Amino acid sequence: MEGSNSREERRLAALESYNVLDTPREQDFDDIAQLASTICGTPIAVVNLIGDGRQFFKAEVGLGVRETPLDSSFCARAILEHDVMVVPDATKDPRFNCNPLVTGEPHIRFYAGALLKSDDGFPIGTVCALGHEPQELSQAQISALKALSRQVMSQLELRRTLHSASYDLALERRLSAQRKIRATKVGAQNEKLLLDDARSKAAHDAGGIGIFEVDIETDQMIVSDEFCRIFGVPEQPNYTAQVFQNLIIDADRKVASETTTRGSATAQLNVEYRVRRGNDQRVRWVARRAQFVEDQNGKPVKMIGVVIDITDSKRKDARIAALLTLGDRLRVGKTVEDISRITSEILAEGLGVSRSGYASVNIATDSLFIEFNWLAPGATSIAGHQPLNEFKATIKRLEIGDTLAVPNINAASWLDDDAAAYAAMGVRSFVKVPIIDRGALVGILFAHDSRPRFWSKLELDFAWGVADRAYAAIARLNAESEQRVLNQELSHRLKNTLSIVQAIAAQTLRNVTEKDAVAAFNGRLHALSSAHDVLLQQSWSTARLREVIGRVMHLHAGDGKVVMSGPEVPLGPKAGLSLSLLLHELGTNAIKYGALSTEAGLVDISWHVSDDSEKPILTLRWEEKGGPPANEPERRGFGSRLIRMGIAGTGDVEKNFTPKGLIATFRAPLSLVMELGE
Repeated sequence: MEGSNSREERRLAALESYNVLDTPREQDFDDIAQLASTICGTPIAVVNLIGDGRQFFKAEVGLGVRETPLDSSFCARAILEHDVMVVPDATKDPRFNCNPLVTGEPHIRFYAGALLKSDDGFPIGTVCALGHEPQELSQAQISALKALSRQVMSQLELRRTLHSASYDLALERRLSAQRKIRATKVGAQNEKLLLDDARSKAAHDAGGIGIFEVDIETDQMIVSDEFCRIFGVPEQPNYTAQVFQNLIIDADRKVASETTTRGSATAQLNVEYRVRRGNDQRVRWVARRAQFVEDQNGKPVKMIGVVIDITDSKRKDARIAALLTLGDRLRVGKTVEDISRITSEILAEGLGVSRSGYASVNIATDSLFIEFNWLAPGATSIAGHQPLNEFKATIKRLEIGDTLAVPNINAASWLDDDAAAYAAMGVRSFVKVPIIDRGALVGILFAHDSRPRFWSKLELDFAWGVADRAYAAIARLNAESEQRVLNQELSHRLKNTLSIVQAIAAQTLRNVTEKDAVAAFNGRLHALSSAHDVLLQQSWSTARLREVIGRVMHLHAGDGKVVMSGPEVPLGPKAGLSLSLLLHELGTNAIKYGALSTEAGLVDISWHVSDDSEKPILTLRWEEKGGPPANEPERRGFGSRLIRMGIAGTGDVEKNFTPKGLIATFRAPLSLVMELGE
């Protein structure tokens, strides 16, 4: 029994023999597709050819694309049937009820396909009709559909016969010419090139490969039809080289060939560059591979080669790189508009669309606001407020979490109510990814194109990746905003609490004769308040050492009385509060007995972090200058105990009472100083 792989290879060979894949549209086949649509009463009909992993539409009505993947194809199942396959309602057919074309866009419900069979009985495709509503076909309609499939095969057989006869005649003429000019080396080489061209033209066209030949002396070119299609110019065999040079993007012209480099044979042979197609002005990436042909004297006379459109491959690489860097770019965004701008640019670059952007949705006010939209040349901006009621069908799908990928708005009947609004914006196809928060639609990441196009799974995966990162970035902004509100409320409540404590203390201690003790208590409350202010400004996580010192010392000395020097060091909450109280005590003593008690005195506070050990140590030095000699106190109170505890309670303190003033050195492990605590 013949193996399935062998049979599939013979089926693909039969299809290849007709040389029809990737050929332009033709009226004869378009008429057949239109007849199939009319006979079956469906909005969609195609003349479909099943290739290796894909399906190509030689003709189509109501679809707007020429090719789709095979994994979701109805027709791939149809070629397993005998003659015709009819699916009245795909949602009730276990073969198709999970098909993405049924469960999602374009919501196919009805399908009928008649097989296209080669002369040796291999199924190569179908003539099929598809609809958005369930329906049945009469026997007369089925017979008519089968008759149309036979007409398609008659056309293909006739084309193959004519092509074969033409090829044989051309080959005979070339062989005759070869015999006449074989006497010269140049003639033989030219003839070989012509023969190679004849044998490989069909394969090149099918593979999307354009062929060219440049006469170096005249700058005239002979080009294939596929070459013309790649550059977006009318299909004709002869052009001047300048026509195609003018289509190359200015920044890339240095790598392409031109008259001088072709004449000297110094032009790069293997290059990649961008072109702006002549017919639709779209930018495409082209890979060009070439070689020089020399005469008997070694002089270059021709440059021949091939070009391939590599835009899809380039975009795939760009998408991967874009997703890798998107997170870093989003982290610097400070507003929703920043996030919208970054994601719009990345999405447009990855999909190659005419417009992309982000819209905030407010269902309660029945409006959406487009924060920012990236625009291709010629596209119009839609930034700002847009009425939600003009897109009811779209919003209805997005609200339930569906990602929408519409290849042709005009062919999507469920979008009829929204079609006018999209037409006004110049949109023919789109991708929209919903941003859902707590079950509600809050945003839409969108990509618009001015032409119908099929959206591949890779493109949708990329759009999802961008949307996920945009959602995370916007959620971060919202969380930071909520945190700021909470911090402000906490700061307000803390200040009220400290005020109450001070009022209670003043009332309780009003009859205390030791006014210095009361003043010290109030000063310590002020020091705690200053430290809390710094921490609240930093979201109650970390403060900066320089800022804590500055806030506390500002309560004790004016400008110029305190000198600070040292690197930026983050402080955890515990270390920040501890250091504030410690500096308050030192500052209070300096005002009473030390450098800050005189006009000329000042305090020099410096710090550094040792990096010569596995556990870095923060060292902070307090040095009083220009004041009276420092004397060790005879009586030790609570303030002295606070100083002896050191930074964060480490107790690593060294005090020197010198004739020039007090010098105190505090040390603590950097890890303990930066500890956030529980």
